[in-house]
Amino acid sequence: MKKKKEFLIYTAMWIIAILVLLIPLCQNIGDARIINYSGIVRGATQKLVKEELNGIPDDDLILRLDHIIYSLQTGKGEYDLSRTSNKDYQQRLGELKSVWEDMKEEILQMRNGKEDGSALFEMSQQHFEIADGMVLSAELDSDGKLKRFAILYFISLAVSVAIFAVLNRKSHRDLEKSKDTDNLTGILNRKGFEKAADALLNRKSEREYTIVEFDVDNFKSVNNARGYVFGDHLLQALASALSRHYLDEQLCARIDADDFVLLSRHSDTVVDEILKVLNKVLEEQLPIEAFGRVTFSVGAYHIEQKGEAVKNIMDKANIAHKTAKAGGISQIVWYDQKLLNRLKLENYLNDHKYKAMTNGQFRLYLQPKVDLVSGRISGAESLVRLELPDYGTLYPDSFIPFYEKIGFIAELDFYMLNRTCEYLQRHLGKGLPPLTISVNFSRVTFYHRTFYDTFLEIADRYQIPYGCIEIEVTESFFSEVDDSVIQLLSRLKDMGFLISMDDFGSGYSSLNMLSKLPIQIIKLDREFLKEMERNDSVKGVITWAVSLAHVLKTKIICEGVELPEQVDFLQNIGCDYGQGYYWSKPIPQEEFALRLKAENGCLQFERDKKHIVL
Repeated sequence: MKKKKEFLIYTAMWIIAILVLLIPLCQNIGDARIINYSGIVRGATQKLVKEELNGIPDDDLILRLDHIIYSLQTGKGEYDLSRTSNKDYQQRLGELKSVWEDMKEEILQMRNGKEDGSALFEMSQQHFEIADGMVLSAELDSDGKLKRFAILYFISLAVSVAIFAVLNRKSHRDLEKSKDTDNLTGILNRKGFEKAADALLNRKSEREYTIVEFDVDNFKSVNNARGYVFGDHLLQALASALSRHYLDEQLCARIDADDFVLLSRHSDTVVDEILKVLNKVLEEQLPIEAFGRVTFSVGAYHIEQKGEAVKNIMDKANIAHKTAKAGGISQIVWYDQKLLNRLKLENYLNDHKYKAMTNGQFRLYLQPKVDLVSGRISGAESLVRLELPDYGTLYPDSFIPFYEKIGFIAELDFYMLNRTCEYLQRHLGKGLPPLTISVNFSRVTFYHRTFYDTFLEIADRYQIPYGCIEIEVTESFFSEVDDSVIQLLSRLKDMGFLISMDDFGSGYSSLNMLSKLPIQIIKLDREFLKEMERNDSVKGVITWAVSLAHVLKTKIICEGVELPEQVDFLQNIGCDYGQGYYWSKPIPQEEFALRLKAENGCLQFERDKKHIVL
């Protein structure tokens, strides 16, 4: 123990000695730069004088010399030179500075034609002699320092090399091990996983493997809410469970903050098995109030090709993992042809979004809303379809989530509002009765900094009566936005715009909340009618919803109407409006205009979805 202690003390002493020796060496490097820049001042000044005597002004060189001299004097400035403590050098530098200022004044006089240059030439000779003395003084000072420390340095170096040789062998072994291991969890890190996976996959074996990458959803929020100690404990618990479970030619690693990767024997339930292991350790080790709030985003890739590079398979799992994270929490995505097709479509959507706007490929479709008392069209819902040469007609669920993700949705929402107002302008311009069209907006769009001004500008540009525009938002929207958005909707309602709640019944709206929201129309979720065909008791729920809407003094419209029996039922319970394939699917605006024109000629929609008959 004593020898070990002495060894550590001697080692520390020599390290300190070496560090002390390094300080003058660093100073010597600074001296070399002083010598170099002193020489630059000497040579560049002579060059400047020649140029000026030949009528070639060079203000850039003058400025550069000013900066160098300033840096030599002060140790500051852009050249980052150290200020030498050599008194002889500083004295000469002061003299040089004085001559330099006189030279600059003489150059100015020459440029103005007041001097012939003879004085400048004499000053340059004086300047050269002083600068030459500066260089010599700096060199002598530097050589003296180097000689004083050279012997001590080499002695220290020899001792240090000997000590290093002894310690290097042990530290090298420890270092190699630490390079492959994650410090926090003790399992493999990225580098260690790559090496181990390469060795495992290149064995002669008929086994198939799946690589899985996952992370903890909103891990930063977990850290912020419960502290970093809890976060570290969570990661350690997950790593411990994985390392115990995935043995026998299987691997697990922590490759980033809360990112883990596993190489597991393939099975159809491999991801479910991993989640089962993770959830079990959460249940056992997390506080009851925290369990259930920790979820995972998972990306997986079934390795079917033998000999595929490890980095390649890790990249594929990572692509699937990133896609899962982009889709929300608790998502599982496999890297397969379906994902590749999706990513290909998303790239196409991103690359062609503005071109699609310019070419009118975002098409306005309208689905009629029918007054259940008169049987006539009372309005319509504005819907978007994207028509692409390579993909045909795409429905909103194929591109709206992606455009929300990349921040393009507000532009698209306003674009479709423009198209809707254009249609209303043409409709009203023909002298037809006013028509109310509902327009869907993404929750993200309401947070656009210019939403209110842009919305009004579009409506006013087309001179659309405010009552002809209905802003349609989902039931869940009202629980997801803050009060400022609710106040914005109230403001628009007070101006005359209509506000409707879509998908009513799909969320958890309270009666108290409904009574306070700025809504005039409730749209009953289409799932109620579907369920009514299987469960007759749902009729009571629909009847209650209609009565509730009327108590709240709002209109109610039922979506998803497809059968005549459904129409009869809704009419009997006093539902105000219906919308669905019974009357019409969403159709291009041109076709809708023709149908509306026909209805105004005393024609009505019949059950046939494709035709209007007398």
